[in-house]
Amino acid sequence: LEYACPNCGARILTDKNTSATFCLFCHSPAILSERLTGEFRPSAVIPFQMDKQAATTAFLNWCKRKPLVPKDFKSGDQLQKISGLYVPFWLFHCRVTGSIHARAQNIRSWPSGDYRYTEPSHYAVSRRAHMEFNGIPADGSQKMDDSLMQTLEPYDYSGLQKFDMGYLSGYFSEKYDLNNQDVFPNISDRLSQYTESILRGTIHGYGSVTVVDRDLQYNQVHADYALLPVWMLTYQRKGKSYMFAMNGQTGKVAGRLPVSFARAAGWFLGIAAGLFALCSLIGGIIG
Repeated sequence: LEYACPNCGARILTDKNTSATFCLFCHSPAILSERLTGEFRPSAVIPFQMDKQAATTAFLNWCKRKPLVPKDFKSGDQLQKISGLYVPFWLFHCRVTGSIHARAQNIRSWPSGDYRYTEPSHYAVSRRAHMEFNGIPADGSQKMDDSLMQTLEPYDYSGLQKFDMGYLSGYFSEKYDLNNQDVFPNISDRLSQYTESILRGTIHGYGSVTVVDRDLQYNQVHADYALLPVWMLTYQRKGKSYMFAMNGQTGKVAGRLPVSFARAAGWFLGIAAGLFALCSLIGGIIG
């Protein structure tokens, strides 16, 4: 889709889901407000707390722990591509009634004469509880990697602000293309894991516990639409896409780095040469 920059008149091509960008010619922010109206208007936003310099530093520190990445992955040109993006999220609130049924076992063992006796005891254990969850996030963009977005959690929801267009200035922004019903299966899976973990944690006093059945019922499910800040860098190498991301509020980083096979080979040969020299030295001393 095409948008006219109000400052210099340049025509900006944008994705249909882009709601904020900037002009590549005069760098003026471009807020596509008509794409953030009605059902697409967020109710809240967490503003960026980490600037681009902080994101760049975090990226370089992250790369230092990965010595086999290609050199051009952290070049100056590549670093310029780090972009601040407001990602559309659904924040779910709901009450859950959860129950689990488990098999538990204790084993008693004692010696008697020349023998040792073992007596297993089996138990049926059940747990049921009512719980309330607030702010379980799921990104509403098909382009985002769900597992990567989850790795950036948690966000501090005390930083949520009522949405205002001014927060988008200077950053990219996306509107959702997955509604709350589309992402609820992901939320359901997470709630199931949370609930089972909480209930399982209340079972004590047994040598082993195996959950054999579980049930989850949802009540008063509600989702708020919010924009959350992420610094992102994508890298294409040999037909594969790699992505670095940083939580724009807390600074937590995550991603997947490419490996340079040339550097890996050099690293391996260097170690091999060192080991060979060490072995030769030891052999000479022994001889």
